[in-house]
Amino acid sequence: MPNESQPGDFAQRNHRKQSAINAYPQLWRRMIRDWQSDQQEDALWMLYAASYLARTAGVRWALDPFALFTRAGGVSTLDYRADLVPLDLILLSHRHADHFDPHLLTELCASPLTWIVPEFMLEMVTTFLPLDADRVIIARVDQPIQFKTMTITPFKALHIRGKSGVPELGYLVEYPGKRWLFPGDTRNYDFSMLPDFGPLDGVFAHLWLGKGAALDPDPPFLEDFCRFFTAFDAQATFIAHMYEYGRDERNMWTMEHFRTVQERMEKLAPGMAIKPVLTGDKILL
Repeated sequence: MPNESQPGDFAQRNHRKQSAINAYPQLWRRMIRDWQSDQQEDALWMLYAASYLARTAGVRWALDPFALFTRAGGVSTLDYRADLVPLDLILLSHRHADHFDPHLLTELCASPLTWIVPEFMLEMVTTFLPLDADRVIIARVDQPIQFKTMTITPFKALHIRGKSGVPELGYLVEYPGKRWLFPGDTRNYDFSMLPDFGPLDGVFAHLWLGKGAALDPDPPFLEDFCRFFTAFDAQATFIAHMYEYGRDERNMWTMEHFRTVQERMEKLAPGMAIKPVLTGDKILL
């Protein structure tokens, strides 16, 4: 685990960020081309650190669609509106700046797709985005939403810790033969506060081991994170929210943190697959 910040570390991080900015247009086009294809496989692509683009059971959908440029900087030449025309559905989770991308979302307002918006975000979303009311489904805790071949059940995400955090919804996404859980940005690792989701094909976890603790040799919530995410009855846990370039070095989680977490989680749950997911990755569901 990182233990202090050296001048070379800053240069390395800046180089990685600039390399990510330079590579993103090609990465985006590859993801979009693959997602738009007529392949029947269920799959998910990481548009950014915690942004999901998916194709499942014939439905094309996104959870917190986000482009790297919005957080990392650089000038985007991407045509979000044209590239994301096939979208059937967008789910939003919460209002934080690394999840709600007003630039990308504004481009999609005129598209004939459906939006699932948490009740607590409705005023903000409709202020930013001129959406027709008949295209918005209000997400409420524990009230399943049926959309084509999918059943989407919102639940209260554990994003608030003490006085920190904002309201957020997580989503259980089900379609024929599959059950995937998106708990969102978890800050309170009290597993008893969640519903019983039963057996899951997989969970998408957002890596967080403590506020401002990314350079600590022993992050305060390492054990809590590992025990929380191995408590699910899941075949696999995919760990996301790494290399979020809008954060400083004390709050940016990396593959070094993932490897520490993976080692501990594999000891706690030997039968569970623990895998990293980074911007640009494709995951077969």
